[in-house]
Parts: sequence; C-alpha cells; structure tokens
Amino acid sequence: MTNKNIAVLDCTLGDNAKGSLTHYFSPSFDWCVRHSGSLNCGHVIYRNDKKYVHHLLPSADYRYKHIKSFLSSGMLIDLKALYEEIALFRQDFPEIGKSIFVDIDAFVIKPEHIAYDKEHNKHLQTTGKGVGPASVDKYARTGSRVYNYINDNADIINKLKELGVNFVPLLALRETFEKSKLIFEGSQGALLDLNSGIYPYTTTTDCTVSGIYSAGFHFVKLDKVYGMMKPYLTRSGSGPVFTELNDEDAKVLREKAGEFGSTTGRNRRVGHLDLVMTRYGIQKSGINALIMVKLDIFDGKDTIRVCTDYGKPVHSPSDFVEPTLTYLDLPGWKDSRNVEQIKPFLSYIEGYTKTKIEYVSRGVRPEDIIKL
Repeated sequence: MTNKNIAVLDCTLGDNAKGSLTHYFSPSFDWCVRHSGSLNCGHVIYRNDKKYVHHLLPSADYRYKHIKSFLSSGMLIDLKALYEEIALFRQDFPEIGKSIFVDIDAFVIKPEHIAYDKEHNKHLQTTGKGVGPASVDKYARTGSRVYNYINDNADIINKLKELGVNFVPLLALRETFEKSKLIFEGSQGALLDLNSGIYPYTTTTDCTVSGIYSAGFHFVKLDKVYGMMKPYLTRSGSGPVFTELNDEDAKVLREKAGEFGSTTGRNRRVGHLDLVMTRYGIQKSGINALIMVKLDIFDGKDTIRVCTDYGKPVHSPSDFVEPTLTYLDLPGWKDSRNVEQIKPFLSYIEGYTKTKIEYVSRGVRPEDIIKL
C-alpha cells in the first residue's frame, strides 16, 4: 500500500466487511484509527484461522508489533466493555494493551445508558448497547468524558492502565500522527449516518468522511477513501430496504452468505443491490475508490439483479420515500476467482457510480482479496 493515509468506509447500511479490509491493509500503516461509532459495531476478523469480533478496538493486525491503535473522541466508549475486549484479546496478544491509545476527550457510555436503551428503544431495533442514550447526554451537555474518569481516579481507568492502555488527548500526538501513516476505520454506513442517512433510521454518530475531521484529524490529508460494498444489500434493524427479499430466496442468500449480526446474532435483512442508494452513499461519504466483497456468494448465477432508478432524483435523505424501482439484470459468473468473468458486472458498477473498483474479495481471509 503506497498511500500515506487512507480511510475504509461503508457505502450503504454497514456490514460490508470494513474490519476485514482494514485488517488486511493495516500492516502497511503505523496507526489504525477508529474515528466514530461504538461497541454496537461488530467487525469480524480472522487471524491464523481464528475468528475475532472487534467491537471497540480498531481492526489492526495485532500480530504486527509496529501498529498502534487510537480510539478517538468521535467514539462513545463503554470502558468496562473495552477492558473486557482487551483482556480477551490478551490471551493471544499479551502486549496488545500497550498499543492501544484512547483519546481522553471521548464520551463514555454508562450502565444507565444501556439499561435505558434496552427498555425504551426496542422499536428502533437497536443493539441495546447504550449508544443512543449516551449520545443524547453528549448533545444535551450532561455527558461524561474519559478525562472525568481519569480525574476521579476511577477503578476502571486503573484497570485499563494495568493492561498497558494509554490515555492521551489527540493534540498531544499531532506531530506523531503527521509523521506517520494512518488508516481510518469507519463504523456502520453512509445511509446510517445521523446527518446523511435515512432519518430517523440511523445511528447517532458520523459514518462518512466528515467523522474523521470532527474527531480532530483536520490536519490529515487522505490519499484514498475506500467504500465497501457487496453485490447485494443487507440491513441490520429497522428502516427502508426497498429492494428487500422476503421469500425463500432471502433465506437461501442469508444462510449462504452468513448474514447474521456479529453483535446481536439477528438475521440481517437482504435485498438486491441498490445502486441508487450506493451512489448516494459514495457521494455523501467522499468515497473515491470501491472494494467489492462476497462475490463468491453469487458464483454460478447467470444474472445478478440490481436496482438502477427510483423514478426521481435522489439528493437528500428526504428522497428515500416511496420510490418507483427500476431493475436491471446484469451478467453473472461461474467463478469469481476469474477476473474476466466478473469484469462485465464490475464495469457496470463503475460506470454507474463513476467510481473505480480497486479490490474485490470472495471471502474473509487475506488470500481471498484480489487487487484489480
């Protein structure tokens, strides 16, 4: 990877393997940064054929000792959950704590936030991790930040320090960051962004490139902003999925692709690839290159159905209401490992979105990823 600084974001509704690709790229970088989101994210990583689920920790490849991880002020952090996640990972990576840096300006999720979320937000099908209620307190100016816990000499801070975790404000590391290579790992997806997504069916943090700058990294020049996507659409929780499949085809696709929430275990809703939604997400996120994953799921299919039009322009979240859908059947492939076979499908996506697909993947392991 020759780019100095990159971001790995999601074009649509999340669950598009941002963690796997961040992990794949991370050995080429000095720092892996989570700039937004919280433990409602579930990024699945395989190391030496063992499955790891990241909720708060950046998806760096911790087998490489040079990589450091930074949890920024754009995150909402459950300190107890962070301790448990690091403690679990220490079984395989004993020194991992020393590579973790936490911005002291990040806001904290408290037990009462989790309790409220589980009791009052079931209608939104949230993960029940307290993210929404913690965000309410943050914007109501009644929240607590990590530095409050440090000043109070809280037990959880001391326990994290015992694991080697570093607590530091962003600006104290600015010169280091300016001299380093950074990879930013996004959370959720553009259509779940609080400002750009299909409100009110959104998360409460920044899921686009703007989240990097609102977390304080205004001094970083991004050489590439990758957008993750699949040849079909998925969604966890409630909200519009206009191309949704509700029949036996949905069950077959879900089970073949393993589309079950890594945080909740719930069935993900599945549908045909929505290119209108994808193009909107690319434009709102500042994405300038694409990565297509899970192409192997459609190996052997003669055609792949995609949605190409809503019957109206889409420039705003308000346009995601009662569309009149137009579909197109694109040529499929027998074997996604054959680049020539998948090229017609990829070329159409590139032409429609005006964005080049630079990598494709047919699985979750490094050997499944192909640079085009």
